[in-house]
Parts: sequence; structure tokens; C-alpha cells
Amino acid sequence: MNEPKLTIEDVADPMEIARHREQDEQFKRNLDWIESHWSDIPPAEYGKYLAVGGQQVFLADSPQEARALAEAAHPNDRGIWVYFLRRPGGPRIYGNRWPVAKRS
Repeated sequence: MNEPKLTIEDVADPMEIARHREQDEQFKRNLDWIESHWSDIPPAEYGKYLAVGGQQVFLADSPQEARALAEAAHPNDRGIWVYFLRRPGGPRIYGNRWPVAKRS
């Protein structure tokens, strides 16, 4: 069978560990920043992708474009966060909740 293979490695290189910790810290700073500024996003931007890099918001029509904007403005930020701004309420789907009996 073609089962996926999983490899677990023990990383002991101090430089690699420091790089990952820095990325995690940058990501947390960006996430904390957007949580405190969430109400600043106007409803007109719903339906777009939001990227946060360097504690700054970038909006675009695709996730790749939003990320590219954030990377261009903050090339050293490895903790960029990308999110789709869903419209509030969401779609409403109605359907029969009870089986419909056949009439004779």
C-alpha cells in the first residue's frame, strides 16, 4: 500500500532552534496585533484575504497576493499570518427536516 511516511527528527542545532523560535515569536506578535485591531477592519473588506506582517494589515483578492504584499513590505518577517475575511452571517441553507410521505 502507498501509505504516507512520517519522519520525526530531533533538531539539536542551536541556530535552527533559534530560527524557529524567532519565527514563532514574529507570528505571535502579528496574531496579537490583529486581535487588538480586529475592529478597525471595515465591513467593505469582507470577502478578501488579510495578511498581517510587521504588525501591519495587507488586503488582497487571493491569499498568495496578500502574502506577497506583506513579504514585500516586511521581507524579514517570517511570521506572516494570512486569513480569509468571511462575511458575517454566512449562507443560509434551508431544507426539509422531516421525511416527506408519498400521497396516494
